[in-house]
Amino acid sequence: MRIATAIVTALVIVCFHPPRATAQRSHHELEGHSAPREAHCYDSSDADEIRLWSGRAPGAVGDDPCRDIPFVQVFRAAGTERENTSALLVIPGGGYDRLSDEKEQTPVAEYFSRNFHITTFVLYYRLVQNDGTYRYPVPMWDGQRALKLIRYLAERYGLDPKCIGVFGFSAGGHLASTLALHAATDFELPVHDVVDVMNGHPDLLGLGYPVISMDPAQFASPSSLTHLLYGYRGHELDHLQHYLSGQDNITRNTPPVFLFESMDDQRISPQNSVMFAQALRAANISADVHLFSHGVHGSGLSAGIPEEEAWPELFHRWLSSQGFVR
Repeated sequence: MRIATAIVTALVIVCFHPPRATAQRSHHELEGHSAPREAHCYDSSDADEIRLWSGRAPGAVGDDPCRDIPFVQVFRAAGTERENTSALLVIPGGGYDRLSDEKEQTPVAEYFSRNFHITTFVLYYRLVQNDGTYRYPVPMWDGQRALKLIRYLAERYGLDPKCIGVFGFSAGGHLASTLALHAATDFELPVHDVVDVMNGHPDLLGLGYPVISMDPAQFASPSSLTHLLYGYRGHELDHLQHYLSGQDNITRNTPPVFLFESMDDQRISPQNSVMFAQALRAANISADVHLFSHGVHGSGLSAGIPEEEAWPELFHRWLSSQGFVR
């Protein structure tokens, strides 16, 4: 039986999508999933891969396309004639030191673009290295830049800049929620250009079995915490553990939230999701929360997994209720 908590939606995003012809593109250990670190490298010859900065990214230590160049991969809304379509930025997990297996990447993006008719961007952000290179705030720089870049390129891709959402899995859910909760800051980005003046606030937030807490006393994921905050000590570490714990940083500007989690999650404590749902409710933030009794961490679309496999359709219905899809 599915355990579900639904918080009544108070905010509706209205996105009108008149006709326009578009085309579809087909194209580790994540707290327990294996994939080689070099599996996702920036390819300058691929027109559907867009680097986040035209030159070297802030804080980059080199130009290795498998390590130093953050980028997004584009999957255009398919099967319809639409203009001013909505867009989703998908952020895979992986504990911040690697990306998860591809269940959270291409399959999800193709599903959203094909079934929801939403142009979808998969974020390949920089990963924390063994020496701490690319620790906090670098992943936040990459995530926020991706959101702003999507809005900057909205006309090119036929997007409505007021209908840009983000969906994150596991540690990618932590990054996604951090972007939503701290959109008013630039995480002390050292350089700025014309893209950085764009709005970095997502219009809605989707989460799948997310890491939420960075507080060891409140169910923080040891892997994500250790990697993201590598080398931080004392008061600075204490501050960041609180600042980066989503349950403690909800504001009235938090966008509507969709969240799913399985209560038998073997990789990340499901209490991350429970705490976040309770905090959203206390703050009167619109949310649709689904806590399944069974699921598999890192399963992406959860195809063939009893109970949890319902989440994509539930998400689609929620997007429709938000006016994000038609």
